Amino acid sequence: MNSGLQVKIESMAFGGYGVARVDGKVLFIPYAVTGDEVRIEVTGEKKRYSMGRVVGVVEPSPWRVPPPCPHFGVCGGCQWQHIDNSSQGEMKRAILCDLLKRLGSLDKIPPVDVVPSPKPYGYRVRVQLKVRGKAFGYYQEGTRRIIDISHCPISHPLINRIILILRGQPDGFSNIEEIEINVSPEEEKGVLLLHPLHPLHPHSHDRRFEHFAKQFLQSQPVLQGIGMAAKRGWTLIGDPSLSLTVPFPEGERERNLSFRISPGSFSQVNPEQNQKLIDTVLEFSGVKNHEKVLDLYAGVGNLTLPLAVHAGEVFGVEESRIAVKDATYNTVRNGVRNARFIEGEVAEVLKDWKSGRPDQVVLDPPRTGCKKVVDRIAGLDPGKIIYVSCEPSTFARDLRLFHERGYSLRKLRLIDMFPQTYHMEVVGLLTH
Repeated sequence: MNSGLQVKIESMAFGGYGVARVDGKVLFIPYAVTGDEVRIEVTGEKKRYSMGRVVGVVEPSPWRVPPPCPHFGVCGGCQWQHIDNSSQGEMKRAILCDLLKRLGSLDKIPPVDVVPSPKPYGYRVRVQLKVRGKAFGYYQEGTRRIIDISHCPISHPLINRIILILRGQPDGFSNIEEIEINVSPEEEKGVLLLHPLHPLHPHSHDRRFEHFAKQFLQSQPVLQGIGMAAKRGWTLIGDPSLSLTVPFPEGERERNLSFRISPGSFSQVNPEQNQKLIDTVLEFSGVKNHEKVLDLYAGVGNLTLPLAVHAGEVFGVEESRIAVKDATYNTVRNGVRNARFIEGEVAEVLKDWKSGRPDQVVLDPPRTGCKKVVDRIAGLDPGKIIYVSCEPSTFARDLRLFHERGYSLRKLRLIDMFPQTYHMEVVGLLTH
């Protein structure tokens, strides 16, 4: 193969790539879309596939649209702004089904419900900005070069407001290599989580920075706290925790659950779609008030507490000490008496599990999946397993492992948590 080839994009692949074939060999091309006729340059050759890049669009796909961000195609944050919003969910559905067949070895796949995001832009309530000198932004795709930005279209308006504030104070963050901005739309407040080039000892303080940070908070009412990462924990200025309220029906009335999220605790980036995630888990679970549920990788109780409203007893297992403190606080705050949180690595907790057989196991593992604990989960013999995943390739692999242990995939839902990117949130229901 050589440069100047003209190809037709046949489909989309995980990673956001358009897929073409030349002389029987697969070619992956970023920033292309199914239906495009493009001229490409081959940028890399592997034994089984090649990589390319678009050098010209000969005939655009009917799904191709102008991207709204001037940095799209250079910034590594988004891969799909050039694809019509209404078709992104269906493309993700096709990618998911392909992964389940190839990596999960599944012959029969249940119908995949797709839940589109009500906000294709302006949905992110958490971002991580890289800092170098006076530049704030994201890494260029495949490099450590920072793309300097003043506005991010997929981020919540509060985040973009704070980005402009930060750009007016570049000297105050000269020792910082990453700034995480978290916002709570309902509180209309934000917090900054700073990662310095050289993390501080937890008992030492940079007095000049502390003085600057206090003045900065006083002058910016939209900010309520700053957390500075230290070697073992956080140095806190103001109140760098945020609250999230999750409404959901409880019988004939609606109940609100409030969650505190502290620095170091995980939260979903799309609040509206997080609501759909909780609704899906409750629907798939159908949990009754006599049942015991084990929620693995529980975080601050995002799924644990809604399950506890309907279950007899729920155990949440979480490795992060900060998240367990938040989860315990959230349990008391919401008057939930049948949820208990256990701090520890999931594999270790399950190895010594002595609290009886759970009727259901809910798990939301990191991107690496749950390969190491499949045997221990299956060994507990739950009637239902509800698997939440943001990484469909490891999700597919783990489904195959559960299938080998007698569990079958019964329901499947794709929640478009991350529009304008190839990422997706998937929920699967497995039973014997």
